[in-house]
Amino acid sequence: MNVVNMLVDTADRLPEKTAIVYKSEKWSYRQLKELVFKAANGLRTSGIKENMHVGLMMTNRLEYVVSYFAALAVGAAVVPINPQFKEKELTYVLNDSDASALIYEHYFAETVLNAKDGFKSVNNLISFYGKGNDKCEWSKLLDCEPINQPSERHENDTAQIIYTSGTTGHPKGAMITHDNVLWMTNTVTEVQETSETDKIVVVLPLFHAYAKVACLLCGIYKGATAYLEDRFIPDLMLEMIDREKITVFPGVPTMFTMFVHSPKLKDYDYSSLRIFGSGGASIPVEIIDRIKKEIGVAMLEGYGQTESTVMITCQPLHGEKLVGSVGIPVPGLDLRIVTADDKDVPQGEVGEIIFRGRNAMKGYYNRPEATKETIRDGWVYTGDLGYQDEDGNLFIVDRKKDMIIRGGYNVYPREIEEVLYAHPDIIECAVIGEANEVFGEEIVAYVVTKNELLEEELSSYCKKNMANYKVPRIFRFIEELPKTATGKILKTPLRKNQESRNTK
Repeated sequence: MNVVNMLVDTADRLPEKTAIVYKSEKWSYRQLKELVFKAANGLRTSGIKENMHVGLMMTNRLEYVVSYFAALAVGAAVVPINPQFKEKELTYVLNDSDASALIYEHYFAETVLNAKDGFKSVNNLISFYGKGNDKCEWSKLLDCEPINQPSERHENDTAQIIYTSGTTGHPKGAMITHDNVLWMTNTVTEVQETSETDKIVVVLPLFHAYAKVACLLCGIYKGATAYLEDRFIPDLMLEMIDREKITVFPGVPTMFTMFVHSPKLKDYDYSSLRIFGSGGASIPVEIIDRIKKEIGVAMLEGYGQTESTVMITCQPLHGEKLVGSVGIPVPGLDLRIVTADDKDVPQGEVGEIIFRGRNAMKGYYNRPEATKETIRDGWVYTGDLGYQDEDGNLFIVDRKKDMIIRGGYNVYPREIEEVLYAHPDIIECAVIGEANEVFGEEIVAYVVTKNELLEEELSSYCKKNMANYKVPRIFRFIEELPKTATGKILKTPLRKNQESRNTK
């Protein structure tokens, strides 16, 4: 068992089919397999062995795909790294994961070389288009003869260690096994009905779990064509969907928000699209409605997290999609909604979402206590709050740690954000709690607007659309919300901003 066998099987079945398109260049499945097997032998020659950990720090490009499969082919585990990381963040992930090697893009050479004195276990730096002062250059990997076949792996062997985004604390490395990846890939392809005729845009960063499975591996498993893009530029993406007759576009809510606000939105034909998939964060209902109206594609929303490999629930591909719901549990997965003392809540009531299945991570790397806290009796505790209706449809209410308790009332920021997103002059928003002597916490809304708005206007608008205890008492107007590289809105910097205000 090895994830690489997905590529091998497809290359044997469809050798001349286009696998990757990147900046107008194309590579067939036969060519991709050959590059992977050459690079795998190069990694072995450079000292990479089974069960070692290899960091990947690069943008979406052919070298990422080749490096990922090559590392797995020799039996190593991949540690995807956000290429936007600075020296301290890079050093933390490499040291925490006990990485033995780092493959990186030349654009990030300054960060890597400035940080390398702090690396504890990395003894092999591999760059492409590098400066010539690394132990092993990318070109040398490809000078090797190809290996005969991938290293045999057991189902519980780690394939990748993916670090949580750190939105609620210090990042932890989730150990995802070969069986996790293979099962999840097969499940997502069935849910989305992926086929060799699909053309899939890969613009979500490949260091992210969602992008790796939903954008890349599902396509490779079935023989589809992946269009790699290293930057998300809304107007160019819309034009590309029309020009290349794209069929599947996995994205995050921020991308779709930018689409509906693009002046070019009505300039192109989107009839080739069969899936606009949204994950990574909850998408506002207002954006779902506008996508359906303006583009004519029903959003396919799913829910998952790093610890679930990718997906926990998904809306049905065919039939009615219940707006506001993230769908039902994917086949083969069990899901429960529980109270703080692990009792199942009555239908329709809010509780913590927990799940179990073959997509559940093995645990956090070198963090047994955190693993025990998250995985209990085989169930993974997500830290997310939600409820299910009578048909099993899941509705996400909020992060457990994001919930605001104001004057004894539980307030869910997402509910307020949904109301704010429906305002015609609001582009983006984020709601957080601020410590308050009287109410315990006060509700603060950060908003990005198209046109100038007054705080009084927004307050009045909110009072018309929600109970008074939910209405934000403070509105802060900012030009841009902080985000992760995948477009997920980060609330941690906003909370720190609140704390600094309070200490002045």
